Amino acid sequence: MDERVRSFLEAVETAVRPTTRPVGVKLAAPGETPPPKARRPLQDLKRRLTVCQGMTAARTLGWTMVFAAEDHGCPLPKVFMGYVDAERFLDGTVAGYYQSDPECGRAMEAAYPRWPAGRYPGIWLAPLDRCPFRPDLAVVYGNPAQILTLIQGANYGKGTGIRSVSSGRLGCATWLAGVVQSGESTYLVPGPGERVFAGTQDHEMSFAVPYAELERVAEGLEYVRSAGAFRYPVPNLAALNEPRMPEKYYELEEPPPGEASSAPSEDLQRDE
Repeated sequence: MDERVRSFLEAVETAVRPTTRPVGVKLAAPGETPPPKARRPLQDLKRRLTVCQGMTAARTLGWTMVFAAEDHGCPLPKVFMGYVDAERFLDGTVAGYYQSDPECGRAMEAAYPRWPAGRYPGIWLAPLDRCPFRPDLAVVYGNPAQILTLIQGANYGKGTGIRSVSSGRLGCATWLAGVVQSGESTYLVPGPGERVFAGTQDHEMSFAVPYAELERVAEGLEYVRSAGAFRYPVPNLAALNEPRMPEKYYELEEPPPGEASSAPSEDLQRDE
């Protein structure tokens, strides 16, 4: 395993503890040969899938998934990957589900990152713990507290905060194009397509780290955890607080002669 990937994976497993596997994503250039045990949706499963379904298969089933243009069950990633002409997408028609103003719809679609035709004919996804290729980025899913941990790790050595991009839809554009193009770690709220078709849960967010950032993020995760101000799982400090019970509970106790009752004062009871 690539050393940079290994150190990142170990840091994530210790500091973040995700319930599904981190996933390595590779944008395959022309002429690159897919891993031998990879599954192709159309060839091996006899159906087209959305690329976010491929992400779910990688992170929950441990499968290595390979998508070419013909494997996509959703036309939108084909736009971002340059497999189809973007003109009809950019005219804002599809954005009508989210924008009533056509000009705003066109601006919305133009904001999504995409690649020119022929740049990357394939998308490879694999669980990071047995990734058979060097990924262009790693994607980790988790609850908000786990994503917070990754934000802190990625902000180590930077200090000005971490990029977040979410328009409420088409989150795949971020990890198919946006993260590699920007070179920045990015967190986002997955959109409705992931939830409807790929089974992404209501509590899940995602965090994508470009390959060049893996080592620094790993170092940041280790530093923040060792410093001790915040660690995941979040400690429940309420377990160390003395409880305040209803007044009638304390009537069960007979205080020794000359000793005051242990019941809270009337003012405290009123606060409750």
